[in-house]
Amino acid sequence: MGLPLPCGAMRASTTPRATLVAALAVIALVAGCGGGDDDKGGSRDVRANGTDAAFVNAMIPHHEAAVDAADLALSRAEHRRLESLAEGIVQFQSAELATLRTVRDVVQGAGVEEGDLGLSRSEQGMDHDPAELRDVADFDCAFMEMMIPHHEGAIRMARAELEAGIHAELRRMSENIINSQGFEIRQMKRFQRQWCDPSSSEHPSGTEEHGG
Repeated sequence: MGLPLPCGAMRASTTPRATLVAALAVIALVAGCGGGDDDKGGSRDVRANGTDAAFVNAMIPHHEAAVDAADLALSRAEHRRLESLAEGIVQFQSAELATLRTVRDVVQGAGVEEGDLGLSRSEQGMDHDPAELRDVADFDCAFMEMMIPHHEGAIRMARAELEAGIHAELRRMSENIINSQGFEIRQMKRFQRQWCDPSSSEHPSGTEEHGG
């Protein structure tokens, strides 16, 4: 029985970076479309289980929220270094979203029942709505206050996938999330100390070049 969505098929990107997103998604999807008869998910069509289904269904809105917040930063960030970080979030999480959506369709079509990551919405870092950032006075500090726990939630989700999931591409993506978002968390915490903590002497007020 064939898959409901063949390997190599994917949706068009909804971001301006369509070429890069499409290329990365194709590479990721080709790597993750393998199947076999010895999977633990009860399907002959795709190597996936309930944890994989839970991960992909939770990570799609999680990435969408991050991209929405980062899109706001592209126009509202005061510091160029935060704008650059936001550009990376939009670029790479948009690429991952393209893959996640395709994997979701394949997993659902294969009849894999959704399990549970064992994480609350708060533990997933989904307590805030990116729309809250639209009118804040100090955008940069508010963005990091929201995005740091959001990234920390993504790392918890990725660790849950690595602990119990079996889908090859989702496991590779989880390793990338842990590494890349861990690095971005460290960057944002450093920016917080420099720009948002009035007691910090690491970057005295007035010396930051906001455009550089």
